Amino acid sequence: MPNRNGASLKNRRQPNILRSVSKYVAGTSLHYGLAGSLVLGGCFVQAPSSQPTDITVNIGGSAETYETLEVLAEAYKATAPEVEFNFFPPSQTSGGIQGVKSGLIDIGGVSREPDSDEITDQLTYFRLTKIPLVVVVHESVTGIDTLTSEQLKAIYSGRITNWKTLGGPDAEIVLFDFTEDENEKQVLRQTYLGDTLTITPNAIVFPEDDEVVETAAITKFSMAAVAYENEVEDLAQLNILSINDVTPSTETIQSGQYPMTLPLGVMVNDQPSSIVWDFLKFATSPKGQQILNDTSSLLFDAS
Repeated sequence: MPNRNGASLKNRRQPNILRSVSKYVAGTSLHYGLAGSLVLGGCFVQAPSSQPTDITVNIGGSAETYETLEVLAEAYKATAPEVEFNFFPPSQTSGGIQGVKSGLIDIGGVSREPDSDEITDQLTYFRLTKIPLVVVVHESVTGIDTLTSEQLKAIYSGRITNWKTLGGPDAEIVLFDFTEDENEKQVLRQTYLGDTLTITPNAIVFPEDDEVVETAAITKFSMAAVAYENEVEDLAQLNILSINDVTPSTETIQSGQYPMTLPLGVMVNDQPSSIVWDFLKFATSPKGQQILNDTSSLLFDAS
């Protein structure tokens, strides 16, 4: 997980290299309300008209985007070591958008498609990739490696409260959940829970998504739906469950068999500094996308 203290990239840890599996990333960029003529990632966007006054790039917004942006920033610095990337403490997608609008940050990470009312003539959205939302359980939950969508709904509604009902240990299910405005919860509802399902009052709700993975890893008999990040793979105490016997993979996500995914992208001003502009070209180039391929086992085509 990225450092939460807003330190510059040079003081942050190197990204982990996950096990190699078949993967595919094809970055896509979307543009709104611009009249420029430079082509980037298959769409027309306006090139910057002036040189930057400094070489610090400030990044904020959705925590889910930080790992991807860290990987890209580290690779970009290999060819432009004079550039510093300053990661602000993460907030949410809306915070990234507002930060760019107000000029507080240069790049706002977003983990959903921007709403129409969030797009203005001054903002550009670039889609970078997408990651799966995965259901994880603590290693103490033995004998269960898959859940049906109905079982998932029964756990979240409180109709199933003991793992023994599902063939697991005789222990109460400890359910970790998000607030309703978190992107993960919205995707979970759109794909499996539905909009009207009432969540059990016994669910432990976290206001910040980055706390869920760490807490699940130290809590016996726990379960949570989390965005797939390096830390999830690195924590031996967590097991990823399949849903309806479908495991998240390149093939199942591309085919639509595994529907729970979060789109990762960035919002920038429509006239970014030349440094920001150059970084975006790098991030959406075949080289940038290949770097994402090589440093994560579960990044997928953003289209």
